[in-house]
Amino acid sequence: MFEIRGGPGIFPTMPAVARPLPRFLTATLARELGILLTLSVLFPFLMHLLPVPETSRLGARLLPMFYAPLLAALWGRRETGWLVAALAPWLNWALTGHPAPVGAVVMMIQLLVFVLVVPLLLNTAMVRWLVAVPAYLAGMGMAMLAAFVIPALIGGRAPVTWLAQSVVMSLPGVALLVLITCAVLRFYPPSGQGGGPMAA
Repeated sequence: MFEIRGGPGIFPTMPAVARPLPRFLTATLARELGILLTLSVLFPFLMHLLPVPETSRLGARLLPMFYAPLLAALWGRRETGWLVAALAPWLNWALTGHPAPVGAVVMMIQLLVFVLVVPLLLNTAMVRWLVAVPAYLAGMGMAMLAAFVIPALIGGRAPVTWLAQSVVMSLPGVALLVLITCAVLRFYPPSGQGGGPMAA
């Protein structure tokens, strides 16, 4: 029996260096992303199961696509929030056919601005449970600006008229976003370090 020892010869001794993965590529992020993307598909799907006429447009009224990004934004999960906002409209389109690709672009713009504004306001707003309202309006405003540049995004309608009608239609959904915010801040508040909710 013999063994080859490392040394300055053919087989130099190499120090074992464990290189950490980039912060972006973590098991926590993958787990959060999987859960929130699943919820971002599940919430709109459940809306479609409600026994209401197709003309009621529950998605536009109740805003189910915003629930999962709101959770990520409230808990300070920045990377997860951005990814869910960017991917959720397209995942829903791929699995259910809704929204159409043009609508998915508009929804993605709204969600990206939404998850950007919620954490900013959460740290500065006097009434924290209302942060979803200005964040939602900011997202709608950015979508309206995009529609000025590319009218086809909203079917060629007048952007200001589209904005006003959309906001009025979505008032029940905005109220639900406020309720979700209240529930999270009351029962599962953020830990304050981007680490998700504190233990209840």
